[in-house]
Amino acid sequence: MSRRVRVEDVLVFLGVERRGFLEPLRDEGLFLAEELLPDEAEELRVAQILVQDLGVNPAGVDVALHLRRRLLALEARTRRLAQAFERDREPR
Repeated sequence: MSRRVRVEDVLVFLGVERRGFLEPLRDEGLFLAEELLPDEAEELRVAQILVQDLGVNPAGVDVALHLRRRLLALEARTRRLAQAFERDREPR
């Protein structure tokens, strides 16, 4: 089971303030829980980069994170298909 981490702890780690950073994202429907799974905490880190370094607005963060999730899922699926292909190629 993955251990959850408090949003507040992630924000402290990232060095961002809750009010100015998190609240606009929550208004967009992101990061509503007070505890996050490790993958969600990573998404919060990515959101911080998008907002602070690239100037992306909360709606853009939502789109970017959605596309990132799809990309990661496709990469995992491709990896599984490649492994299955390799297993099928092995002599029996």
